[in-house]
Amino acid sequence: MKRFRRHGQDSQRDRLKQELFQFNKTVEHGFPHQPSALGYSPSLQLLAIGTRSGAIKLYGSPGVEFMGLHDENAAVTQVHFLPHQVELVTLLDDNSLHMWTLRAHTGLSELLEIGRFTLTGPPGAPPSVTRVTAVLAHSSGELLLLGTEGGHVFIVQVPGFRELEERNISLAEITNSVPDNCIVQRSLEHVEALEENPADPNHVAIGYGRGLIVIWDLQKRCAIQHFPATQQLESLCWTEDRGYILSSHSDGSYCRWLFGEEDGNEVEKSDIPYGHFPCKAISKIIQLPTKKGAPFLFFSGGMPRASFGDRHCITIIHNKTHVALDFTSRIIDFFVIKDGPLRTGDPSALVVLVEEELVVIDLKSEGWPVIQTPYLVPLHSSAITCSHHVSAIPLKLWERILAAGNLQKTNYSKKPWPITGGKNLAPDPPQRDLLLTGSGTRMEPCAYGMPQESVCTLCTN
Repeated sequence: MKRFRRHGQDSQRDRLKQELFQFNKTVEHGFPHQPSALGYSPSLQLLAIGTRSGAIKLYGSPGVEFMGLHDENAAVTQVHFLPHQVELVTLLDDNSLHMWTLRAHTGLSELLEIGRFTLTGPPGAPPSVTRVTAVLAHSSGELLLLGTEGGHVFIVQVPGFRELEERNISLAEITNSVPDNCIVQRSLEHVEALEENPADPNHVAIGYGRGLIVIWDLQKRCAIQHFPATQQLESLCWTEDRGYILSSHSDGSYCRWLFGEEDGNEVEKSDIPYGHFPCKAISKIIQLPTKKGAPFLFFSGGMPRASFGDRHCITIIHNKTHVALDFTSRIIDFFVIKDGPLRTGDPSALVVLVEEELVVIDLKSEGWPVIQTPYLVPLHSSAITCSHHVSAIPLKLWERILAAGNLQKTNYSKKPWPITGGKNLAPDPPQRDLLLTGSGTRMEPCAYGMPQESVCTLCTN
Protein backbone atom coordinates (compact mmCIF):
# COMPACT_ATOMS: atom_id res chain seq x y z
CA MET A 1 0.00 0.00 0.00
CA LYS A 2 2.86 2.41 0.85
CA ARG A 3 4.37 2.14 -2.61
CA PHE A 4 1.28 3.74 -4.14
CA ARG A 5 1.18 6.71 -1.80
CA ARG A 6 1.55 10.04 -3.57
CA HIS A 7 4.71 12.06 -3.01
CA GLY A 8 4.38 14.88 -0.50
CA GLN A 9 1.54 13.43 1.61
CA ASP A 10 3.69 12.80 4.67
CA SER A 11 5.12 16.32 4.90
CA GLN A 12 5.61 16.19 8.69
CA ARG A 13 7.79 13.11 8.38
CA ASP A 14 9.80 14.71 5.57
CA ARG A 15 10.42 17.84 7.63
CA LEU A 16 11.54 15.77 10.59
CA LYS A 17 13.87 13.76 8.36
CA GLN A 18 15.37 16.93 6.96
CA GLU A 19 15.98 18.37 10.41
CA LEU A 20 17.66 15.20 11.64
CA PHE A 21 19.79 14.31 8.65
CA GLN A 22 20.40 17.54 6.73
CA PHE A 23 24.09 18.44 6.37
CA ASN A 24 25.01 21.82 7.82
CA LYS A 25 28.50 23.32 7.63
CA THR A 26 29.60 24.36 11.11
CA VAL A 27 33.27 25.32 10.78
CA GLU A 28 36.02 25.52 8.17
CA HIS A 29 39.64 24.80 9.00
CA GLY A 30 42.78 24.37 6.94
CA PHE A 31 43.69 25.39 3.44
CA PRO A 32 40.80 26.91 1.38
CA HIS A 33 39.47 25.03 -1.61
CA GLN A 34 40.56 26.36 -5.03
CA PRO A 35 42.27 29.65 -4.09
CA SER A 36 42.30 32.23 -6.87
CA ALA A 37 43.57 35.56 -5.45
CA LEU A 38 45.89 36.87 -2.74
CA GLY A 39 46.14 40.19 -0.89
CA TYR A 40 48.05 41.61 2.08
CA SER A 41 47.80 44.71 4.25
CA PRO A 42 51.13 45.80 5.82
CA SER A 43 49.36 48.19 8.19
CA LEU A 44 46.77 45.67 9.42
CA GLN A 45 49.13 42.71 9.02
CA LEU A 46 46.28 40.65 7.59
CA LEU A 47 46.37 38.14 4.75
CA ALA A 48 43.38 37.77 2.39
CA ILE A 49 42.65 34.82 0.09
CA GLY A 50 39.85 34.69 -2.47
CA THR A 51 38.53 31.45 -3.94
CA ARG A 52 36.84 30.30 -7.14
CA SER A 53 33.57 29.76 -5.26
CA GLY A 54 33.35 33.45 -4.31
CA ALA A 55 34.59 33.18 -0.72
CA ILE A 56 36.95 35.75 0.82
CA LYS A 57 38.99 34.76 3.87
CA LEU A 58 41.13 36.91 6.14
CA TYR A 59 43.90 35.54 8.35
CA GLY A 60 46.01 37.25 11.01
CA SER A 61 47.85 35.88 14.01
CA PRO A 62 47.12 32.21 14.86
CA GLY A 63 43.44 31.89 15.72
CA VAL A 64 42.37 35.14 13.98
CA GLU A 65 40.21 34.26 10.98
CA PHE A 66 37.34 35.96 9.14
CA MET A 67 35.24 34.72 6.25
CA GLY A 68 32.84 36.36 3.81
CA LEU A 69 30.88 34.98 0.86
CA HIS A 70 29.80 36.92 -2.21
CA ASP A 71 26.20 36.54 -3.26
CA GLU A 72 27.37 35.99 -6.82
CA ASN A 73 28.64 32.52 -7.65
CA ALA A 74 31.78 33.87 -9.34
CA ALA A 75 35.51 33.47 -8.78
CA VAL A 76 37.52 36.14 -6.97
CA THR A 77 40.21 37.32 -9.39
CA GLN A 78 41.84 40.16 -7.40
CA VAL A 79 42.01 41.32 -3.78
CA HIS A 80 43.25 44.80 -2.79
CA PHE A 81 43.42 46.40 0.67
CA LEU A 82 42.89 50.14 0.90
CA PRO A 83 46.10 51.62 2.38
CA HIS A 84 45.99 52.26 6.14
CA GLN A 85 42.29 51.34 6.37
CA VAL A 86 40.21 48.36 7.41
CA GLU A 87 38.55 48.06 3.99
CA LEU A 88 39.42 45.81 1.08
CA VAL A 89 38.10 45.54 -2.47
CA THR A 90 37.52 42.31 -4.40
CA LEU A 91 37.12 41.89 -8.14
CA LEU A 92 35.07 38.95 -9.44
CA ASP A 93 35.26 37.37 -12.86
CA ASP A 94 31.77 38.69 -13.61
CA ASN A 95 33.39 42.19 -13.62
CA SER A 96 31.78 43.30 -10.34
CA LEU A 97 33.68 45.11 -7.56
CA HIS A 98 32.84 44.55 -3.89
CA MET A 99 33.99 46.41 -0.79
CA TRP A 100 34.40 44.70 2.57
CA THR A 101 35.17 46.07 6.01
CA LEU A 102 35.92 44.82 9.52
CA ARG A 103 33.46 46.16 12.06
CA ALA A 104 33.24 45.67 15.80
CA HIS A 105 30.05 44.07 17.10
CA THR A 106 29.53 43.19 20.79
CA GLY A 107 33.27 43.28 21.38
CA LEU A 108 34.11 41.11 18.37
CA SER A 109 35.09 41.96 14.79
CA GLU A 110 33.23 40.64 11.78
CA LEU A 111 33.76 40.87 8.02
CA LEU A 112 30.89 42.65 6.24
CA GLU A 113 30.22 43.63 2.65
CA ILE A 114 29.37 47.34 2.48
CA GLY A 115 29.11 48.02 -1.24
CA ARG A 116 29.25 46.71 -4.78
CA PHE A 117 29.86 48.35 -8.11
CA THR A 118 30.01 47.55 -11.83
CA LEU A 119 31.44 49.84 -14.49
CA THR A 120 28.93 51.01 -17.08
CA GLY A 121 30.13 52.28 -20.43
CA PRO A 122 28.41 54.60 -22.89
CA PRO A 123 25.36 53.24 -24.74
CA GLY A 124 26.34 50.87 -27.53
CA ALA A 125 29.92 50.46 -26.31
CA PRO A 126 31.37 46.91 -26.45
CA PRO A 127 31.86 45.05 -23.14
CA SER A 128 35.64 45.33 -23.48
CA VAL A 129 35.43 49.06 -22.72
CA THR A 130 34.48 48.38 -19.10
CA ARG A 131 35.97 44.92 -18.58
CA VAL A 132 38.36 45.46 -15.64
CA THR A 133 41.83 43.94 -16.05
CA ALA A 134 43.92 45.91 -13.51
CA VAL A 135 43.10 47.56 -10.16
CA LEU A 136 45.17 50.09 -8.20
CA ALA A 137 44.18 51.14 -4.68
CA HIS A 138 45.64 54.65 -4.46
CA SER A 139 47.72 55.53 -1.40
CA SER A 140 45.27 58.32 -0.53
CA GLY A 141 42.73 55.64 0.39
CA GLU A 142 40.05 57.56 -1.50
CA LEU A 143 40.52 56.40 -5.10
CA LEU A 144 40.48 53.23 -7.14
CA LEU A 145 42.08 53.22 -10.58
CA LEU A 146 40.53 50.60 -12.87
CA GLY A 147 42.31 49.61 -16.07
CA THR A 148 40.13 47.91 -18.66
CA GLU A 149 40.35 45.58 -21.60
CA GLY A 150 39.62 48.47 -23.95
CA GLY A 151 42.68 50.43 -22.78
CA HIS A 152 40.85 53.02 -20.66
CA VAL A 153 41.53 53.86 -17.00
CA PHE A 154 38.48 54.72 -14.89
CA ILE A 155 38.87 56.55 -11.57
CA VAL A 156 36.35 55.67 -8.86
CA GLN A 157 35.94 57.30 -5.47
CA VAL A 158 35.63 54.99 -2.48
CA PRO A 159 34.01 53.87 -0.27
CA GLY A 160 30.91 55.10 -2.12
CA PHE A 161 31.96 53.72 -5.55
CA ARG A 162 31.31 57.02 -7.33
CA GLU A 163 32.87 57.27 -10.78
CA LEU A 164 34.79 60.53 -11.35
CA GLU A 165 34.14 60.93 -15.06
CA GLU A 166 36.11 64.18 -15.30
CA ARG A 167 39.27 62.41 -14.12
CA ASN A 168 39.02 59.26 -16.26
CA ILE A 169 41.95 58.54 -18.59
CA SER A 170 40.70 57.61 -22.03
CA LEU A 171 42.63 55.70 -24.65
CA ALA A 172 42.46 58.74 -26.91
CA GLU A 173 44.25 60.87 -24.31
CA ILE A 174 47.01 58.30 -24.07
CA THR A 175 47.49 58.03 -27.84
CA ASN A 176 47.57 61.82 -28.19
CA SER A 177 50.27 62.07 -25.51
CA VAL A 178 52.58 59.46 -27.03
CA PRO A 179 54.61 59.80 -30.27
CA ASP A 180 52.91 58.37 -33.35
CA ASN A 181 55.60 55.75 -33.96
CA CYS A 182 54.65 54.02 -30.68
CA ILE A 183 51.03 53.69 -31.81
CA VAL A 184 51.51 52.91 -35.49
CA GLN A 185 53.80 49.96 -34.84
CA ARG A 186 51.31 48.15 -32.61
CA SER A 187 48.00 48.66 -30.89
CA LEU A 188 48.08 49.25 -27.16
CA GLU A 189 45.62 46.45 -26.25
CA HIS A 190 44.37 46.13 -22.66
CA VAL A 191 45.73 47.70 -19.48
CA GLU A 192 47.94 44.99 -17.99
CA ALA A 193 49.28 46.82 -14.92
CA LEU A 194 48.78 49.97 -12.83
CA GLU A 195 51.49 50.99 -10.37
CA GLU A 196 51.82 54.13 -8.23
CA ASN A 197 55.14 55.91 -7.78
CA PRO A 198 56.05 55.44 -4.08
CA ALA A 199 57.81 58.84 -4.11
CA ASP A 200 54.97 60.81 -5.74
CA PRO A 201 51.34 59.60 -5.55
CA ASN A 202 50.40 61.80 -8.53
CA HIS A 203 52.51 59.67 -10.89
CA VAL A 204 50.99 56.38 -12.04
CA ALA A 205 52.59 53.91 -14.45
CA ILE A 206 50.10 52.47 -16.93
CA GLY A 207 51.33 49.31 -18.66
CA TYR A 208 49.60 48.09 -21.82
CA GLY A 209 49.54 44.53 -23.08
CA ARG A 210 51.69 45.16 -26.15
CA GLY A 211 54.50 46.60 -24.03
CA LEU A 212 54.02 50.38 -23.97
CA ILE A 213 54.45 51.96 -20.52
CA VAL A 214 53.09 55.47 -19.91
CA ILE A 215 53.75 57.59 -16.80
CA TRP A 216 50.61 59.64 -16.20
CA ASP A 217 50.36 62.70 -13.94
CA LEU A 218 46.97 62.57 -12.19
CA GLN A 219 47.09 66.23 -11.18
CA LYS A 220 48.21 67.71 -14.52
CA ARG A 221 46.23 65.11 -16.51
CA CYS A 222 48.97 64.43 -19.00
CA ALA A 223 51.63 61.85 -19.85
CA ILE A 224 55.08 62.92 -18.66
CA GLN A 225 57.14 59.95 -19.89
CA HIS A 226 56.78 56.76 -21.89
CA PHE A 227 58.80 53.57 -22.38
CA PRO A 228 58.21 51.62 -25.62
CA ALA A 229 58.97 48.03 -24.64
CA THR A 230 59.01 45.62 -27.56
CA GLN A 231 57.71 42.47 -25.85
CA GLN A 232 54.31 41.56 -24.41
CA LEU A 233 54.03 43.11 -20.93
CA GLU A 234 53.28 40.93 -17.92
CA SER A 235 53.84 43.15 -14.84
CA LEU A 236 55.30 46.42 -13.54
CA CYS A 237 57.12 47.42 -10.38
CA TRP A 238 58.44 50.75 -9.08
CA THR A 239 61.68 50.46 -7.14
CA GLU A 240 61.81 52.24 -3.81
CA ASP A 241 65.38 53.52 -3.90
CA ARG A 242 66.32 55.36 -7.11
CA GLY A 243 63.18 55.87 -9.15
CA TYR A 244 63.45 52.97 -11.57
CA ILE A 245 60.62 51.00 -13.14
CA LEU A 246 60.92 47.26 -13.70
CA SER A 247 58.86 45.57 -16.38
CA SER A 248 58.61 41.82 -16.99
CA HIS A 249 57.68 40.31 -20.32
CA SER A 250 56.32 37.22 -22.04
CA ASP A 251 59.71 36.10 -23.43
CA GLY A 252 61.20 35.58 -19.94
CA SER A 253 62.99 38.94 -19.84
CA TYR A 254 62.78 41.96 -17.59
CA CYS A 255 63.79 45.57 -18.26
CA ARG A 256 64.80 48.44 -16.00
CA TRP A 257 63.78 51.95 -17.06
CA LEU A 258 65.03 55.19 -15.53
CA PHE A 259 62.27 57.57 -14.49
CA GLY A 260 63.16 61.25 -14.96
CA GLU A 261 62.00 64.61 -16.15
CA GLU A 262 62.91 64.08 -19.79
CA ASP A 263 61.23 61.46 -21.94
CA GLY A 264 63.44 58.45 -22.52
CA ASN A 265 63.15 55.77 -25.16
CA GLU A 266 66.20 53.73 -24.22
CA VAL A 267 66.02 50.82 -21.82
CA GLU A 268 68.47 51.28 -18.95
CA LYS A 269 68.98 47.53 -18.50
CA SER A 270 67.53 44.37 -20.05
CA ASP A 271 68.17 40.80 -19.01
CA ILE A 272 66.87 37.28 -19.63
CA PRO A 273 67.89 35.47 -16.41
CA TYR A 274 67.49 31.95 -17.83
CA GLY A 275 68.10 32.65 -21.55
CA HIS A 276 69.02 32.49 -24.33
CA PHE A 277 66.76 29.58 -25.15
CA PRO A 278 63.00 30.31 -25.25
CA CYS A 279 61.70 30.94 -21.72
CA LYS A 280 58.35 31.16 -19.98
CA ALA A 281 56.85 34.53 -19.20
CA ILE A 282 57.81 36.35 -16.00
CA SER A 283 54.31 36.92 -14.63
CA LYS A 284 55.32 39.11 -11.67
CA ILE A 285 58.49 40.91 -10.59
CA ILE A 286 59.39 42.80 -7.39
CA GLN A 287 62.63 44.55 -6.38
CA LEU A 288 63.08 45.69 -2.78
CA PRO A 289 66.07 47.55 -1.31
CA THR A 290 68.01 46.69 1.83
CA LYS A 291 69.60 49.12 4.26
CA LYS A 292 72.97 47.50 3.76
CA GLY A 293 73.95 45.64 0.61
CA ALA A 294 72.31 44.78 -2.68
CA PRO A 295 68.52 44.74 -3.18
CA PHE A 296 66.34 41.63 -3.35
CA LEU A 297 64.87 40.65 -6.72
CA PHE A 298 61.86 38.32 -6.83
CA PHE A 299 60.06 37.06 -9.92
CA SER A 300 57.79 34.15 -10.87
CA GLY A 301 58.27 32.20 -14.08
CA GLY A 302 61.03 32.90 -16.60
CA MET A 303 62.34 29.31 -16.71
CA PRO A 304 63.49 27.65 -19.98
CA ARG A 305 60.51 26.08 -21.73
CA ALA A 306 62.28 22.99 -23.01
CA SER A 307 63.66 21.83 -19.66
CA PHE A 308 61.33 23.41 -17.08
CA GLY A 309 58.15 24.15 -19.00
CA ASP A 310 56.03 22.18 -16.51
CA ARG A 311 57.64 23.68 -13.38
CA HIS A 312 56.18 26.36 -11.11
CA CYS A 313 59.08 28.46 -9.87
CA ILE A 314 59.86 31.71 -8.06
CA THR A 315 63.40 33.07 -8.29
CA ILE A 316 65.18 35.04 -5.55
CA ILE A 317 68.37 36.96 -6.38
CA HIS A 318 70.34 38.73 -3.65
CA ASN A 319 74.04 39.58 -3.88
CA LYS A 320 75.67 36.44 -5.26
CA THR A 321 72.84 34.15 -4.14
CA HIS A 322 70.53 32.98 -6.92
CA VAL A 323 67.83 30.46 -5.91
CA ALA A 324 64.86 29.08 -7.85
CA LEU A 325 62.07 27.74 -5.62
CA ASP A 326 60.19 24.85 -7.28
CA PHE A 327 56.58 24.35 -6.16
CA THR A 328 54.34 21.35 -6.71
CA SER A 329 51.33 23.30 -8.01
CA ARG A 330 50.55 26.46 -9.95
CA ILE A 331 51.54 29.77 -8.35
CA ILE A 332 48.54 32.02 -7.67
CA ASP A 333 50.45 35.06 -6.35
CA PHE A 334 53.16 36.12 -3.90
CA PHE A 335 54.20 39.13 -1.81
CA VAL A 336 57.07 40.10 0.49
CA ILE A 337 56.83 41.12 4.16
CA LYS A 338 59.31 43.65 5.55
CA ASP A 339 60.54 43.70 9.13
CA GLY A 340 60.00 46.53 11.60
CA PRO A 341 56.85 47.84 13.29
CA LEU A 342 55.74 49.76 10.17
CA ARG A 343 57.01 47.12 7.74
CA THR A 344 59.53 49.58 6.30
CA GLY A 345 62.74 47.63 6.94
CA ASP A 346 64.54 44.95 4.98
CA PRO A 347 62.62 42.05 3.39
CA SER A 348 62.05 39.41 6.04
CA ALA A 349 59.66 36.82 4.55
CA LEU A 350 58.37 35.72 1.15
CA VAL A 351 54.74 34.53 1.16
CA VAL A 352 53.71 32.34 -1.78
CA LEU A 353 50.18 31.11 -2.46
CA VAL A 354 49.94 28.10 -4.75
CA GLU A 355 46.92 25.97 -5.58
CA GLU A 356 47.62 23.39 -2.87
CA GLU A 357 49.44 25.22 -0.06
CA LEU A 358 50.70 28.47 1.45
CA VAL A 359 54.49 28.67 1.79
CA VAL A 360 56.41 31.29 3.80
CA ILE A 361 60.17 31.61 3.28
CA ASP A 362 62.40 33.14 5.97
CA LEU A 363 64.68 35.65 4.22
CA LYS A 364 66.60 36.61 7.39
CA SER A 365 68.04 33.18 8.21
CA GLU A 366 70.83 31.43 6.40
CA GLY A 367 69.64 29.09 3.68
CA TRP A 368 66.20 30.76 3.56
CA PRO A 369 64.28 27.97 5.37
CA VAL A 370 60.50 27.58 5.44
CA ILE A 371 58.56 29.04 8.39
CA GLN A 372 56.20 26.60 10.09
CA THR A 373 52.57 27.26 9.18
CA PRO A 374 50.22 27.58 12.20
CA TYR A 375 47.12 27.57 9.97
CA LEU A 376 46.23 27.10 6.27
CA VAL A 377 47.82 23.68 6.51
CA PRO A 378 47.09 21.20 3.68
CA LEU A 379 46.67 18.08 5.76
CA HIS A 380 46.61 15.61 2.89
CA SER A 381 47.88 15.35 -0.64
CA SER A 382 45.31 12.61 -1.29
CA ALA A 383 41.65 12.18 -0.40
CA ILE A 384 40.72 11.22 3.18
CA THR A 385 39.12 7.78 3.35
CA CYS A 386 38.56 7.43 7.10
CA SER A 387 38.65 9.51 10.27
CA HIS A 388 38.33 8.97 14.01
CA HIS A 389 37.98 11.47 16.83
CA VAL A 390 39.38 10.80 20.30
CA SER A 391 38.53 13.16 23.16
CA ALA A 392 40.04 13.76 26.60
CA ILE A 393 43.61 12.82 25.71
CA PRO A 394 45.80 12.33 28.83
CA LEU A 395 48.46 14.99 29.35
CA LYS A 396 51.41 12.57 29.12
CA LEU A 397 50.22 11.16 25.80
CA TRP A 398 49.59 14.68 24.52
CA GLU A 399 53.14 15.74 25.42
CA ARG A 400 54.57 12.72 23.62
CA ILE A 401 52.58 13.55 20.47
CA LEU A 402 53.91 17.11 20.54
CA ALA A 403 57.45 15.85 21.09
CA ALA A 404 57.14 13.51 18.11
CA GLY A 405 55.94 16.41 15.98
CA ASN A 406 58.80 18.65 17.11
CA LEU A 407 61.32 16.04 16.00
CA GLN A 408 60.12 16.58 12.43
CA LYS A 409 60.57 20.38 12.56
CA THR A 410 64.36 20.50 12.58
CA ASN A 411 64.54 21.84 9.01
CA TYR A 412 62.11 24.68 9.63
CA SER A 413 62.96 28.27 10.50
CA LYS A 414 63.06 29.38 14.14
CA LYS A 415 61.50 32.74 13.29
CA PRO A 416 57.94 33.44 14.54
CA TRP A 417 54.98 33.62 12.22
CA PRO A 418 55.25 37.00 10.41
CA ILE A 419 51.49 37.66 9.92
CA THR A 420 50.39 38.98 13.32
CA GLY A 421 47.26 41.09 12.76
CA GLY A 422 44.35 40.91 15.20
CA LYS A 423 43.98 39.25 18.57
CA ASN A 424 42.57 35.81 19.26
CA LEU A 425 39.80 36.15 21.88
CA ALA A 426 38.81 32.48 21.93
CA PRO A 427 39.27 30.78 25.33
CA ASP A 428 41.56 27.81 25.74
CA PRO A 429 39.86 24.48 24.99
CA PRO A 430 38.56 22.64 28.09
CA GLN A 431 40.12 19.35 26.95
CA ARG A 432 42.67 17.96 24.51
CA ASP A 433 41.21 16.23 21.44
CA LEU A 434 42.85 14.15 18.74
CA LEU A 435 41.66 13.70 15.15
CA LEU A 436 43.00 10.69 13.27
CA THR A 437 42.64 10.61 9.49
CA GLY A 438 43.78 8.07 6.93
CA SER A 439 43.88 7.40 3.21
CA GLY A 440 44.57 3.68 3.11
CA THR A 441 48.30 3.80 3.84
CA ARG A 442 50.39 3.65 6.97
CA MET A 443 49.79 6.17 9.77
CA GLU A 444 52.51 8.62 10.73
CA PRO A 445 52.58 11.60 13.09
CA CYS A 446 51.91 14.83 11.22
CA ALA A 447 54.66 17.45 11.20
CA TYR A 448 52.10 20.25 11.30
CA GLY A 449 51.01 19.86 14.96
CA MET A 450 51.46 23.11 16.89
CA PRO A 451 51.54 23.36 20.73
CA GLN A 452 48.87 26.09 20.77
CA GLU A 453 46.41 24.10 18.66
CA SER A 454 43.49 22.31 20.31
CA VAL A 455 43.50 19.56 17.67
CA CYS A 456 46.56 17.56 16.69
CA THR A 457 46.31 15.72 13.39
CA LEU A 458 47.87 12.41 12.42
CA CYS A 459 47.89 12.22 8.66
CA THR A 460 49.00 9.55 6.21
CA ASN A 461 51.92 9.56 3.81
